[in-house]
Amino acid sequence: MQIREFCDVQAKGRSLYVFINAIRNQPIQCENQYCKGEIFFCRVLKKDIPNLEKLAAQCHVTLTVTEISSLTGKLRKYRHRFGIPLGILISIALLFYYSNIITMIEIQGNTTIPESVILAQLEQNGIRTGAWIADLDTASCETDLRVNIPGISWAGIRNSGNHMIVQITEERPVPDLLHERLPCHIIARYDAQITNVRIYSGQLMHLLRDGVAKGEILVSGIIHAEDGKIYYRHALGNITGIYTQSITLTEPFQISQTDLTGKTIYQKWLQIFNLKIPLRLSKPDYAEFRTNEYYTPFCFLNHVLPCGILHKTTQELQSSVITRTEEEAKLALHTAIIRYEKNMLADVEIKDCQKSYHTDQNGITCDLIYTVEGEIGMPSEFFIPETEAETTKAEQ
Repeated sequence: MQIREFCDVQAKGRSLYVFINAIRNQPIQCENQYCKGEIFFCRVLKKDIPNLEKLAAQCHVTLTVTEISSLTGKLRKYRHRFGIPLGILISIALLFYYSNIITMIEIQGNTTIPESVILAQLEQNGIRTGAWIADLDTASCETDLRVNIPGISWAGIRNSGNHMIVQITEERPVPDLLHERLPCHIIARYDAQITNVRIYSGQLMHLLRDGVAKGEILVSGIIHAEDGKIYYRHALGNITGIYTQSITLTEPFQISQTDLTGKTIYQKWLQIFNLKIPLRLSKPDYAEFRTNEYYTPFCFLNHVLPCGILHKTTQELQSSVITRTEEEAKLALHTAIIRYEKNMLADVEIKDCQKSYHTDQNGITCDLIYTVEGEIGMPSEFFIPETEAETTKAEQ
């Protein structure tokens, strides 16, 4: 079926060739021209029929016009039926709307973390069924998933049309890499007194209650056999000892800090390619501020469109210098000591702690001397002389 409207024309009369020459002098698109007997046949656009009829009247030629079926002609019959284009517009609007709201949330990668816990956190960030995708800050939600749900090491959120996909990676303990084929000693990491020994490979060089210096060999990887041969091993074992650790922590009386004032301005732009059309005319005039900007494209039938909503959040900041009293500084110093013990001494047992406080015009300083019990050994590789290595290889 043709798209444009054409008509088949038959012309007959005494001045037929005068009529044909007149057509050639007029801006009329005339196709399929031929003569058969005393009749001229051609095909012209429907819009040129009135001009063709005027020429035929001037040349005393009779025309027979037959309209050809076309798509434009069929659609023209419905041009006064406004329900059809209105229905098409409503259908497109509904398709666009349902392409940009969340109809399903799929979580991938979780094995130990319940799906309900992840969905609850997503809902707190506004990601739920029926939410408008263009208003979601997925980058912020990814951060909140990692921070608020223990066990998540990575999170990614993307949408495929109206299908929101949340991919997570759970934390997995990484085993220590042991180079068991490399010969090594176990040496002391600190100056300590040995309290417990477990040897799996190698030769013990010290007994319980012995004092050892930092760097001294605790378990040797060189074994002298009774037959006079020397064997090289990768020393393995757990050696526990009592040792001391020192640290100095300071809290000044004056501290500079930056806080949020609570004033926030939200801005939106309709972005079409590189053109930005503001949807909110508010403009921040803060001296100090922080901003968060993210872009969410529109989708239509699972295809990303070159347009979307650009969001920008601006929060006002205020810097100030706070002068603390001696009691407040000491309380902050006590909190820092607890934090240090929790983070740095979590793997050892604290036997004793000696604290010495010093106060000057700038702040409070605390000298800490911890007596702890924990692992004191660490591996230390050594090189075998080339001649001995060849001999050992030949014997093996």
